[in-house]
Order: sequence, then structure tokens, then C-alpha cells
Amino acid sequence: MNRDAERLIRDSWLRVVPIRLTAAQLFYDRLFEIDPSAKALFDGKPMHVQYEKFAQTINTLVQMLDFPANIIDDLQALARRHVGYGVNLEQYASVGAALLWALERGLGSEWTPEVKRAWGELYLFIEGVMKREVSGSPTR
Repeated sequence: MNRDAERLIRDSWLRVVPIRLTAAQLFYDRLFEIDPSAKALFDGKPMHVQYEKFAQTINTLVQMLDFPANIIDDLQALARRHVGYGVNLEQYASVGAALLWALERGLGSEWTPEVKRAWGELYLFIEGVMKREVSGSPTR
């Protein structure tokens, strides 16, 4: 990921932060709409807590863009936890689609093709690291 993409991600995330819990709710609503099997992973869990965890995870990843090795370590740990929750590899695609959709809704007219491309690139990186971790392929 180049510096311009990192800047776009950071700048756009700063605009989402004030509405982060709404954006998280949009994300989960969309995720459950496009992948109803994902809803079962959250049965009995208070979603307001999950919204905060989701927003905090994205915030941490954005803050760590300058430290890719640390991001990889954190994503690998996150992937291992998600296996324990019952997440399967096919669900990563719907998570990515829901994330980009929620960001688009949260940013409105500031969701430009360049911002979309930067966030898409970041998600492909996240997805790749996490899928490799749980499938046993090398990450680094």
C-alpha cells in the first residue's frame, strides 16, 4: 500500500470516527443481510458491545498502518480467534463487502473512487493475512 492510499484511509477514517458506532451498526446490518449465516455467530451477544469492538479494531488497524509487521501479528491473532467463533473462509468476502458498503454510507460524497480503492486494498491485505493464517499458508 502506498503513502497516498494510507493518507486516504487515515483521512476518511477520521471522518467516520464521530459516527463509528453507527457505521459499525450499518456494517453488521449489511453483513447479516448479505450473509445470514453470519448472524448465528452473534446469537446472544450484546451487539452494542460488538459495535464498539469492531470500531476499535478498525481504529487500531488504521493507526498501525506505519507498522505492517505489527498489523500482521494482530491480524493473525484475530484470525485465530475468529476460527474459534466459527467464522469460515467464505465469510471473509461478505465481511469485506459489508465494510466497504458501511464506509460508503458513512462517508457519503467523500466516498470517492480513490478512497474506495484504498479501503479495498487495505481489506484485501487484511483478508489475505487472516485467511493464510487459518489455512496454514505462510504470511510473510
